[in-house]
Amino acid sequence: MIYKEYFINSEFEDIWCTLQTCYNEPESVRNLYKTLFYTIRNLPIDNTRSEKPMQIVRDFEGMIHVAGAPDPIEWLVWREVIFDDTEKSTVAELAAHLLYWSTLYDFKTQTRYHKDCQKYFEEEFACDYVENPGKDLSLKRKACYYWKDAIANDSAIDWIYILDILRKRIEYHIGYHRYTDRFTNSRLYVSRMELCCRLLELASDNDGIEGIYVNIHNASRYIGRIFSQYDFDKIGKDKDDNLKVLRLSVLRQAKAYKILWKFLDHNLTYWWD
Repeated sequence: MIYKEYFINSEFEDIWCTLQTCYNEPESVRNLYKTLFYTIRNLPIDNTRSEKPMQIVRDFEGMIHVAGAPDPIEWLVWREVIFDDTEKSTVAELAAHLLYWSTLYDFKTQTRYHKDCQKYFEEEFACDYVENPGKDLSLKRKACYYWKDAIANDSAIDWIYILDILRKRIEYHIGYHRYTDRFTNSRLYVSRMELCCRLLELASDNDGIEGIYVNIHNASRYIGRIFSQYDFDKIGKDKDDNLKVLRLSVLRQAKAYKILWKFLDHNLTYWWD
């Protein structure tokens, strides 16, 4: 089922019941959710953003999460939603989880956010902000829930877990910058954040190089803690095919690790809003 159909086939009161039961959402955000619910129902279809499905997973306690960070709601309306739903939830319950995670950054569509920003700039930064402690609490809880599974699966036993935490943080950044998209270079920076996440994945994993070419001619540049001198001396000389693949995997990991920090040095300080 596509994202928008979950809302068309649900009633808001059922969704609100799930939001309160599962997430203990405060009463003061009810109307924010309700407005967004009916907005989603009436959003036009954008086929240009529908190629990537929305992946929904469960954490170690069975709580539903979006894989990565959510894209703007306008991007999601025509996307297929893939649930890891072993508990056979109702459509309204699943719609509630989608609505909850779609408001990770704010209770607005991207279009509404841009209009409000434009008004804010045109009125020379005059602020008509109305305090809503319940909204602030809801957003802080979502940020904590976003990190929950990453922290639960963290470990001090290996440096690779540090890269996993960094990747999770940059994924959060990607979702936010896709949502705000306020500056000329925002999309360029998002593409570089995505590339950084890919480098982080490669630097923390030395498996799965089937069908992938790894250049060994510059291998000497990457000798160090990951790809040792022994690995360098043995590369291409192993009789065991499994060892050949392993050394190529380790070399690929070492390359990604070394490139990663240079990449961050050149790009990280541009990623601000």
